[in-house]
Amino acid sequence: MFAIVLGMLIVVCGVLFLRLHAFLALFFATLVVAAATTAHCVYDSAIDNQTAQVAAASNQQLELIGVGDQFGAKPGAYYLVRDDDDIAKLETTSVWVEKFEATDNGTTAILRDGLSDSGSSIGTLLISQTAYDKAVQLAKTSPTNRVANALGDTFGKIGVLIAMASIIGQCLLQSGAAERIVQSIRESLGEKWTALAFVISSFILAIPVFFDTVFFLMLPLAQAMAQRTGRDYLKYVMSIIVGGTLAHSLVPPTPGPLFVASELNVSIGAMAIGGIAVGVWGVIAGYFYMIWANRRWIIPLRVHNSSADAAPTQASQLPSFGLSILPVVVPIFLLAMKTVNQTWMSDLSSPLMPIWNTAISFLGDKNVALSLGAVLAMLTLILKPDMTWVELGKSVQKALGEGGVVILITCAGGAFGEMIRQTNVGASIADSLPASVSGTGLLAMAFFVTMIIRVIQGSATVAMIAAIGIVVPVATQIGLPFHPVYLALAIGCGSKPLPWMNDSGFWVISRMSGFTEQETLKTFSVLLTIMGFVSFLATVVCALCFPLV
Repeated sequence: MFAIVLGMLIVVCGVLFLRLHAFLALFFATLVVAAATTAHCVYDSAIDNQTAQVAAASNQQLELIGVGDQFGAKPGAYYLVRDDDDIAKLETTSVWVEKFEATDNGTTAILRDGLSDSGSSIGTLLISQTAYDKAVQLAKTSPTNRVANALGDTFGKIGVLIAMASIIGQCLLQSGAAERIVQSIRESLGEKWTALAFVISSFILAIPVFFDTVFFLMLPLAQAMAQRTGRDYLKYVMSIIVGGTLAHSLVPPTPGPLFVASELNVSIGAMAIGGIAVGVWGVIAGYFYMIWANRRWIIPLRVHNSSADAAPTQASQLPSFGLSILPVVVPIFLLAMKTVNQTWMSDLSSPLMPIWNTAISFLGDKNVALSLGAVLAMLTLILKPDMTWVELGKSVQKALGEGGVVILITCAGGAFGEMIRQTNVGASIADSLPASVSGTGLLAMAFFVTMIIRVIQGSATVAMIAAIGIVVPVATQIGLPFHPVYLALAIGCGSKPLPWMNDSGFWVISRMSGFTEQETLKTFSVLLTIMGFVSFLATVVCALCFPLV
């Protein structure tokens, strides 16, 4: 626990007081946690939930209790391990298990050969030789190598996805596709519903584009509307925040939800569908607060933005709405189809099903789906008048440069979470929790842990990355009575409440929109807090009503 507290202090103090880049703060904290973790803790974390305890033994039978979720219970080579605080002094006995049988009292392992001293086996742990060898090897690995391996593992999970998402966002902005999406939605709803159009547009754009970029893109439109009507400036600004901020924390491929989903082994399609499903309720609550706040407080347009005076780009110079929306819709559709196919369609009997399963498995792969989205986004840019392949290459290079920084931060956060997991904190916290803590209690824990980290250090993405390292081991120990996507959504919801002066987004919105600090606190901060709590309540209700297990 000391190592975790020290690591968290390094992250918080490094970001807040020393003004270190988030990657450096996370990386230094990761090294410290790894160095302070004993080999025995690393070993315990590696075998967690992969063992079963021997309660009774006879010549060729072992009565097992406390069988872990990842034990496997498959015939093969196993070790009987008697624990010791020193990894070098672990005592092992090799056995071959012919089969496992379920009994009223637990599980029985049938051995091929008899035990010479069955009485000494009582209290030992049964573990597969493969799992044991991996755990011992990991425990003997140096801290720096463990950190390096964790960095590489995280990149393998999400590095390509973030790079492709960056390309999609950059190309949508430069091609005018993002502007086309906003204009089309606004025209379809009419000027009376401009604020609603801004909500829908920002929600859609924030799926592949980072929230601050969406805000920069749409703020001139909000200012232009306020200049034209002479009122409702607060409503137009808040409508952008309402739509964009929840997608940033709940719907991949933005880094936070993408990383959380990968750590919980939740498919990107399931995370996207779940994020939209619970995020809608937060958006509705935020929309009503926006209407109330706009009636209560009159905040004038104080910032003069030249882009707000400029005439909108001619429709003929923008790509069509269909082409503009494809880079966003196609990846989401493919990811969702893979999830639907695996859940409901894979067992259907049809001569074409093997071909269909193969095709949707390939196209619905997260890396393939996002790559196709990036190709479609580049298509919107290359079809722009006077666009050359050289300029396209520069745009992609810029996107990858910006995405590379995000990848570094996310990978460092993943390594930090893995080092926290290797301290075996999950078992310690799970043992200290009341027996009644399960299900909704675990969701509440995930939500409030993320919220506390968010309030302390400011970044929603860093809060999600740091919280997952604490929450996952506990969830593994306790077990989930519902689909893990709900735990991922609870963490995403917890990254929203109580943003204040240590959040870069707070200052972006305050300075760009011309709000004072007090105005930003009572509008932006309260808005995100309401949306986070409402979305969390929607998550809890969905988990109880539709556990999906």
